[in-house]
Amino acid sequence: MPPPPSQNQIDELVFSVVRIECETPNGVRCGTGFFFAFLLEDGKRSPCLVTSRHVVEGATHGRFYLPLKDEQGGIQRKQDLEFKVPHFEERCHPHPDPSVDLVVFFVGAMLQAMKNQGHQFHITYLSRRSLLTPDEIANLSILESVVLVGYPIGLWDRRNSQPVLRRGITATHPALPYNGAPEFLVDGPCAAGMGGAPIFVRREPADEEPAFANSGVGLAGPVPTHSRRMALLGILCAGQHWDVDGMPIREDIATSPHADQAAMARQNQVQLGYALNTSKLLDFELIVRAMIRGAR
Repeated sequence: MPPPPSQNQIDELVFSVVRIECETPNGVRCGTGFFFAFLLEDGKRSPCLVTSRHVVEGATHGRFYLPLKDEQGGIQRKQDLEFKVPHFEERCHPHPDPSVDLVVFFVGAMLQAMKNQGHQFHITYLSRRSLLTPDEIANLSILESVVLVGYPIGLWDRRNSQPVLRRGITATHPALPYNGAPEFLVDGPCAAGMGGAPIFVRREPADEEPAFANSGVGLAGPVPTHSRRMALLGILCAGQHWDVDGMPIREDIATSPHADQAAMARQNQVQLGYALNTSKLLDFELIVRAMIRGAR
């Protein structure tokens, strides 16, 4: 019998992250997204898929995958459930500031429809409790170890529904807006396909506040959670490379598996990435609340 969902926090964390495939007029673009449950005024939560705006740009259709569960709640290895999203870009809600490379897609109705059809799948939601407070961010060192979780082009464990985890460090202080933007730099493997990937920082083991809510769709109130030893610190939105003259070039890092070899080679050598501050993610909370109120 397949093993039950892991209670190890890092093992559970990977089930919040999904590979996103977007069909565009120029071919398929791939990126990374993660599930985040925004808190509503009545204490309920609205589950959303979060990714970079450039991942979904021009997408006529989108796809993502979740691992299936058996009747005992164990994850069925080598099997997953495909979710297809028509008119994907149109159904994503961009950050109100066009300079912020971030969108959210409401997934609650789609997930509930699949459950109503008898499909059981495993999913982990990040939430506000997964984030560091501004004071906690200010107290970080300029040099922190971080983990990037995503789907580099060509590196996807489809048979086990698993992303790839890569280690890196902060290259600038997360509390300081890099060049005045709500971003910081990370030094790590920011390969093509990692656009929209969450970046986590390890916390002290003694801090046991809850962070992750796993499975379920309703998210009506408090649910069992895992410890907060890994906290969401940022969202990877772009990579940094240098041209032949040594000039720095900022570049999106969601791309087609069939992109030209020169572009792929350049992106796969990127070691510096731009990470959005999680305060930009929380900007969506009021937007989500207003949209939910309007729909009622």
